Amino acid sequence: MLKSLLGELYLKNFKSSNRLERIWKIAQVDFKKRYYNDKAGLLWALINPITQILLYYFVFTKILQKDQENFVPYLFCGILIWLSFSEATKKGMQVFTTKKYLIENIQFEWKDLYTSHMFSISFGLIFNLVAYFIILVLIGAKVGSYFLYLPIILITWFILTLGIAMILGIIKPIFDDMVHIWSLLLLVGFWVSGIFFSGTFYFENYPWFPHVNPFVGIILNLRGCLLENNPFFISLMIENLIFALVVFGLAVVLFNKYAKKVVERI
Repeated sequence: MLKSLLGELYLKNFKSSNRLERIWKIAQVDFKKRYYNDKAGLLWALINPITQILLYYFVFTKILQKDQENFVPYLFCGILIWLSFSEATKKGMQVFTTKKYLIENIQFEWKDLYTSHMFSISFGLIFNLVAYFIILVLIGAKVGSYFLYLPIILITWFILTLGIAMILGIIKPIFDDMVHIWSLLLLVGFWVSGIFFSGTFYFENYPWFPHVNPFVGIILNLRGCLLENNPFFISLMIENLIFALVVFGLAVVLFNKYAKKVVERI
């Protein structure tokens, strides 16, 4: 029933819209449908991250007694960007399947489906950032000295995540086991990307690792933007952006070559 209603809403709104309007409206619908029929509606998008931060605060300061300054916002900087990446890539594998009716009923470019998908995930990330800033005010902490670089970090995350989601979207219909492989990689990445510790650990011990895992640099620099007394690494920022552009370029090439075959196979 819900899927039918959403399908009618898509078709009604997008048949007469131009390309950018379609992308934007699909992103809005995708984000809002997470809270469809919920009485609090989009308020849950703010309540959920605030609740998570408070839980982390209680566990790490009262139970585990983690004594690092502002450890909870320090931890949440990494968690919020990683969970958004995880959600975007997992759901990205299903875009062709869940949005096939749009391709069939509307003249809609396949790449635009992924752009709207990423905008939808980005809305959630923005709500998480709002919750983060609310907590900073409540605990009396300040944003980092490099806050003005935040747009570059978020753009890097967006491009990198979009590219990986597109590649996974091409692979998954051909190789179903990719779902399990990617879940395993996400689990490993969660623990080794510097979410629970400083990624500077790798500089001396495994200096090659930040170059193959861009999230080490993204998380380090996100903390430099969002939390006081954290360093910022401009060279890593530039490297991460180049890495993201290369991944996205590869995704576009693969998409242009195989997307039509994948859609026909579904």
